[in-house]
Amino acid sequence: MEETVALIKSCIISKKGGVPITDLNDEFQILVGESIPYRRLGFASLRAFLQTIDGLETNWNNFGEQTLRINDSKISHIDRLICKQKMDYSKTRNKYYKQFMRNGNFRHDHDDRRQRNRLIYNADRIKKRNQDFTQRRDLNLFGTNGVYKNKNFLYLEEENHHPIVIETNQVKKYDSVYEPVANGQQLLGDDFFLQLAIRNLHLPIWRYKDSLALHCGLCISGQTISDCTRALRNINTISNRVMILLGSVDVYNNATCEEMVYDMTELLQVLRSKFHLSNTAITICTLPPLANLSIYAHKKQSMALLSFNNWIRSLTDDPSKRDPSFINYSVIDLYEKFCFDETYVTNYDWYQTQARRVSGTKHSYVLWNMKGRKRTMSFICEEEDTDQSRSPSSLSMQ
Repeated sequence: MEETVALIKSCIISKKGGVPITDLNDEFQILVGESIPYRRLGFASLRAFLQTIDGLETNWNNFGEQTLRINDSKISHIDRLICKQKMDYSKTRNKYYKQFMRNGNFRHDHDDRRQRNRLIYNADRIKKRNQDFTQRRDLNLFGTNGVYKNKNFLYLEEENHHPIVIETNQVKKYDSVYEPVANGQQLLGDDFFLQLAIRNLHLPIWRYKDSLALHCGLCISGQTISDCTRALRNINTISNRVMILLGSVDVYNNATCEEMVYDMTELLQVLRSKFHLSNTAITICTLPPLANLSIYAHKKQSMALLSFNNWIRSLTDDPSKRDPSFINYSVIDLYEKFCFDETYVTNYDWYQTQARRVSGTKHSYVLWNMKGRKRTMSFICEEEDTDQSRSPSSLSMQ
């Protein structure tokens, strides 16, 4: 470890003005011939390893980059000498550093090799993804009613074991959209359902050439309720059963409950009138807790979320007790599922540890972690099983 620390300090001190943290690993690889072995030293990340090194300090350079510098009295005289040098130190490495060099054109060869490996690796990822996708679409895995038999996808290994390939520079316009489907129900949603499609269902994702928002069927990053209605009007065919989780982006955009109810009512009207879906073929999910919104700091947004969820819950009322125009729907109360019992306090164990920027909106999301996504998938499967048990065919078999 001492040798690695010494080499890292050599990388930093050899560069006038310090080294940006994002470039440190590349500089180390150019100097030594391999990446910084922080995992072999027992650290989960490079930053965790750097925090244990004495004499390192960080500041911001003129380009807005976080830069590492050496603040060690033992080698401060070397730093002063290097700052006075007129020639780039990278061109005058001494014999000690040259022993780690493979040849004089290492930087050029390294860039070529890295580019070549990247192309090969991307091709392998695309090939493996297509093989997995074909296997998942095998009709032998499905029953006659379109319900996925193998529920082992609820208990997958870590998501980092499944590389993601994003297709770009393609203008996709389809008349028919049937994905993503989970247990016979097409998912319509924003980043919450999009993460299920990516991490649990392992479906291909793409983006338009001039847009950053990721797409997987009708699950689109940053999609509002009205955006989904607009997308539905531009296609002609969808699956015969849908599950909706929309509204979190509207909440982040400071939409009122009345606006969200109006947009959702319009969306349901399009599903019934254009695609002829019955109310029993539509399932609506309440919005889960948005873990980076506090009712004290974001009172307006929190009240809009709670009021909208109450309206969704009211859609399960008995039609005989409402006016003749009322239509009831199946509802999955995700808000309740991701809170502590009875207290309605957000259970953060189901969420990622920090907010992250998503591709389709300027607002940061705290998405579900792996356990939270498995939990949601279990509710989707439970809903499907409940519907099957209530069907006339299942009743006749009993």
